[in-house]
Amino acid sequence: MTNVPVPQVSVFLDNHPGSLSEAMAQLDKSQIKIFALSIADKGEFGMVRMITDNPAKATRILENAEYNLAKAKKNVEVTVVLITDKDQMSRITKVLGDNGFNIDYAYSSAVHFDGKFALVLRVNDLEMAEKKLKENNVGTLSLDEIKKHFK
Repeated sequence: MTNVPVPQVSVFLDNHPGSLSEAMAQLDKSQIKIFALSIADKGEFGMVRMITDNPAKATRILENAEYNLAKAKKNVEVTVVLITDKDQMSRITKVLGDNGFNIDYAYSSAVHFDGKFALVLRVNDLEMAEKKLKENNVGTLSLDEIKKHFK
């Protein structure tokens, strides 16, 4: 599997009923597919992180609709691993922890491979973490692979 960080879209939303619906409607109008979604409460606003089929287009659409996007590297790149019988979450997190990587956040996806699911991870050093995962025969997924297996 390809060893590259996956781009994600991170947007700040006002923390009130309907704000997520409004943002999602912008993406739906342009037929943007969402493969994974995470919502975190930050008080008066929320942080929505997502993996989409076209992150550049999704970013443009949301910016044109005057949404505030988080653009720091920690908010735009993640690694996606496949949870399998061999590579269970406990093994993957042990490989990362034993090599000094901190998991800043994680969320699951709607991407399934033969009954297994993909997990989105943001660690403190993506490139080195993916290298260590690869050395330990843990597969990471590229955006193209995610698109291919999205159900």
